Formats: sequence, C-alpha cells, structure tokens
Amino acid sequence: MLGGTASDKTALCVGLALRQVQQQGIVLCLDARRHRQAEVQFRLLLRGSAHYVPLPASGEVPAELVQTALRTLSRGLTQAAVRPPLLLLDSVRENPDWERTLAFLLNAGAVVVDLLPSPTALVFGRYDTVLLLRTDADAADAYSRAVGRKIGTAELLDLKAGEGVLVHLARVYRVALPQ
Repeated sequence: MLGGTASDKTALCVGLALRQVQQQGIVLCLDARRHRQAEVQFRLLLRGSAHYVPLPASGEVPAELVQTALRTLSRGLTQAAVRPPLLLLDSVRENPDWERTLAFLLNAGAVVVDLLPSPTALVFGRYDTVLLLRTDADAADAYSRAVGRKIGTAELLDLKAGEGVLVHLARVYRVALPQ
C-alpha cells in the first residue's frame, strides 16, 4: 500500500486486524512508523487478540523479533479451521534475513500486507498488487510512475477519504510456442 495520511494507514491496519480477529485469525503488526494512534488502538480495541510490536527507529526487524513473528504466525498456519495468519508491516525496512522469512511465511500461506514508506520501496516483481490511497500532487506523480503509469496522477488526486485504487502490477499469460 502506498499513500494516505497517518490516520488512513492506521485505520486500514486496525480495520484489517479487527476483521481478522473477529474471524478467529491470528494477527501480528510490526510497526516501524510507530504512529501512536495505531499502538493505542491495537492495545485497547483488540486487547491481546492481535499482537502489536513497535520496531526500533531503524525500521529493521531484529533477529529476536523474527523468531517472535515465526512463533506467532506459525500457530495460525497449523490451525486448519482458522483463517491464514495476517502479518501487517508498516514501513519495515528489508534485509536479506527478513526477506527470507517473508518468503517462507508467504509460501506457508500467511497473508502479508505491507504499508510502504515510499514509492521506491515498490520493487517490480516483489508485489502482485498495490493499493494506492489519496495523496498530494508531488507524491501522486511518483506513485503513478511507480506503478508504470497504470493510474494517472489526476486520478490519484481525485480520490476521497476512504477511497483507493487497486493496481495489479503484473499479469501472467500462458502461451503455446510454435514448434
């Protein structure tokens, strides 16, 4: 996800977590943005049903938190009757160890929602889909370029609160090669 105000991002994270908890799913939020409202809402509204972990200022996930994430989410992966676990990442910086952990979790069936800190974090091939929220003119042009101009700057500027544009970044076609 790209764009939106701090409140928009918090509302999206808390809303996703609340829906997951209501359906008896496991939620883990790793928050490098450390928006105070997000922490308060996770701790008060969800009261232990969802796990919230503020990350260090660097935004990187320390090794001990990688183990915590694996332990927490593995409970949701082993329970067949429950929804797949949900991992919410808010402005988390990538490193090779964390990328391997994410690949493992995705292959195991976890759902990962990544709130990206900037359009440069939208690496082609890593994400299938991106949700673009309302933003200012400078950021709208950068977001439009990041998604290959599949959505125009004017369209992003016209978004209202609570609206977004879902962009599929890549499509796969099955073709038969001539013999």
